[in-house]
Amino acid sequence: MICFRKNQFMMAILTAVIVVTAAMPANAKLSHDDAKEVWGRIANATDLTSLPFSIKEEKAPNAWVANGNSVTVTTGLLDLLDEQKELYGVLSHEAGHAKLGHYEKTVTRHTGLSILGAVLSNVLGSGLADVAVGVGSNLAAAGWSREQEVAADDYAVHLAYNNGEDPVGLYAAMQKISAYSGKLEPSGFNSHPPDDRRLLHIKNEILALDPYANFPDTEEVKKDVAKKEEKVTAEETEDRWEALKRDLEKSENKGN
Repeated sequence: MICFRKNQFMMAILTAVIVVTAAMPANAKLSHDDAKEVWGRIANATDLTSLPFSIKEEKAPNAWVANGNSVTVTTGLLDLLDEQKELYGVLSHEAGHAKLGHYEKTVTRHTGLSILGAVLSNVLGSGLADVAVGVGSNLAAAGWSREQEVAADDYAVHLAYNNGEDPVGLYAAMQKISAYSGKLEPSGFNSHPPDDRRLLHIKNEILALDPYANFPDTEEVKKDVAKKEEKVTAEETEDRWEALKRDLEKSENKGN
C-alpha cells in the first residue's frame, strides 16, 4: 500500500515536470524537407545532382562532404539554424569543397609527403625522417585545411549572390555555430570553428558584392542560441522523465 502511494506521488511529480517542460516556448528550426529543398537548389546550381544527400541524427551542429562523393547534414544543425538562407550558406560551403576538388588535392599532397618521407629515410634514417615529415605534414595539413575553408567560404558567398540567394546566410550560420556552447568535434564543417577573423573575411567578401547588406547583431544571436540550447536541454530532460514515468507505470501494474 505504501509502495502504491509512493508511486502515485512520483507519477504526479513526473506529470507536473513534463507539463512544465512542454510549455517552454518553441524556437524555429529547419525541417528535413527544408534541408532537402535547399540542397536541391544548390545541387541544380552546381551540377551536383548526382551527389547523394543525407541527414544524420546527431546533436552536434555539423555538415560535411565525404571524399567529395556525398553530402551530410546533422539534425543538430537543422535545430540550430532558423532560416533556409543559413542552411544554403553552409551547404554551399560543402558544395564548394566538392567543386573545388579539395579532397582530391589533399590526397595528392599527402601522397607527395609520403614520397618525401621515403626519400628522407634514405638520407637521414627512418627515425629523423619520421619526425621531420610528421612535423612538416601537420603544419602543411593545417595550412591547406585553412586555405580550403576560406576558399569554400568564398565559393558559398558568390554562389548565393549569383543565384539570387542571400549571401548573408553563411555569415548568420557561422555566428550561430560560433555561439554554440556544446562540444563540437573537429570534423566536417567544424574543422575550423568560425573565429572573428574568419567571420570578418566572410563579411568583407559579402560587402564587396553587396555594400548595403545587413548583418545580424552578434549579441542577439548569442541570446537566441542560448535559448535554443536551453530548450534542447529541457526536451532531453522531458524524455528522461517520460522514460521514468513509463517504468513507474510498469512497476505499478506489476504490483497490482
